Amino acid sequence: MPTPLPDAAARLAALEREAAHQSALSAGDGRSWVRSRDGVRPIVIVGAGQAGLVLARGLRRRGIDDVVVVDAAPADAAGPWTTYARMHTLRTPKDIAWPTWGTPAVSPRAWFEAVFGGEAWDAIEYFPTTAWQGFLQWYRDVSAVTAVPSTRVRSLTTGGADDPLSLHLEGPDGAWTLPARHVVLATGIEGAGGAHVPASLRALPAGRVLHTHDDIDFDALAGLRIGILGAGTGAFDNAATALEHGAASVDVHMRRAAMPQVSPYRWMEFAGLIENYGSFTDAQKWAFNVHLSAVDQPATQNALWRAHAFDAFRFLTSSPWERVESEGDEIVVTTPHGVHRYDVVLAATGIAADLARRPELAGVAADATLWSDRLPPEAAAQNPGLAAFPYLDDDFGLVSRTAPEASALSRIHMFNHGARISQGMLSHQIPGLVGGATKLAAALSRRLFLRDADALLAEYLAYDVPVGVHIGRRPQRPVPTPQPEVASVG
Repeated sequence: MPTPLPDAAARLAALEREAAHQSALSAGDGRSWVRSRDGVRPIVIVGAGQAGLVLARGLRRRGIDDVVVVDAAPADAAGPWTTYARMHTLRTPKDIAWPTWGTPAVSPRAWFEAVFGGEAWDAIEYFPTTAWQGFLQWYRDVSAVTAVPSTRVRSLTTGGADDPLSLHLEGPDGAWTLPARHVVLATGIEGAGGAHVPASLRALPAGRVLHTHDDIDFDALAGLRIGILGAGTGAFDNAATALEHGAASVDVHMRRAAMPQVSPYRWMEFAGLIENYGSFTDAQKWAFNVHLSAVDQPATQNALWRAHAFDAFRFLTSSPWERVESEGDEIVVTTPHGVHRYDVVLAATGIAADLARRPELAGVAADATLWSDRLPPEAAAQNPGLAAFPYLDDDFGLVSRTAPEASALSRIHMFNHGARISQGMLSHQIPGLVGGATKLAAALSRRLFLRDADALLAEYLAYDVPVGVHIGRRPQRPVPTPQPEVASVG
């Protein structure tokens, strides 16, 4: 993490002035044309992390500023960056495209160079995680996005096809209901389900098994032997964090014989795919994601080096957990290469798609179409985990099983990991935000326009504000009368 420049505050203030100037030059933030009706908000965004903030700014640039943003976390802790994102740097290259909405001064690079300087930018390969959190807080403030913090969604209910959606919320002041025309779920990687813990680990005593997405007290792991199932980047980040907090030893177990050497995500980071993935047929989308799941991607080099810096760290390949048992105060793990004994085990086993696990979706999950509903049975059986993802329309909306052409579910937009198969990496992942936020903002604008089309037409037909034209020659301005010079007295 570089050190901020001594005049960082003044440089940021200058950058904010430049951002305001660029916004004016790019002619965004035009006339606000979308209004609440009978107390029903046009759009509510659940999630004030990077996806929610970017979308809120983009909507405002389109004249849609009657938007409410709520987040379960405190004001400066939205997103995973202060919780389970335990890496030192982002996993995305620093120069990835960012949706600036015509204002380059609000880009991550502009902020970083204002705070740390151009030489510091040239010296990094990946954005430091703590700096990214700082950038997002600044981006929220400079974008004038006011989020309602510490507010959880208890449930989301629907009525008829054209009735408002009702968000039932719980915040510091108690429970309240917020009706909305559209609800955008910008809820990150767990937005379509939750952390996946294999059944064999769920049977272990409470407190002896943790998921890497849990709020882990790493100080309590000091002096303990830890086994980690799974070998993605998160596994190595958590291993290093545990060792940095004094763990006696950490083993990371990988099912594969070797770490993958090719990252398909690097191939995917180009505008052609990001903008046009939705044009794939369902069969092509399915083949794309089955392959991605099969080949996976390597853990990042920095995460590997960070863990391997400790002598008490081991990385074990071809080491699936065949049996896991509790014996007294120990957890006994049997692998093809022997038996391992741990005090605590961590599941670095990713997430599972299961809409019913989400409080905001539990009430509509039974009617939401899944990919398993659109696939031949033999294809769904190829990868049941992927088949459990929601099948979304082109506006990121859920699709009703019972009324696919006329349902309020289409106004619940999954701008989170749940869009992975239907929309590609257009939601919460940084490389896809520039395409995803643009696409969703345009879709929401179009649908709100359709809702208001009759009222807008009536407003247009009744518009009679004169512009004040003058018939005849341009009025001549009077010529100033020269004033006589007065001699100075000296």
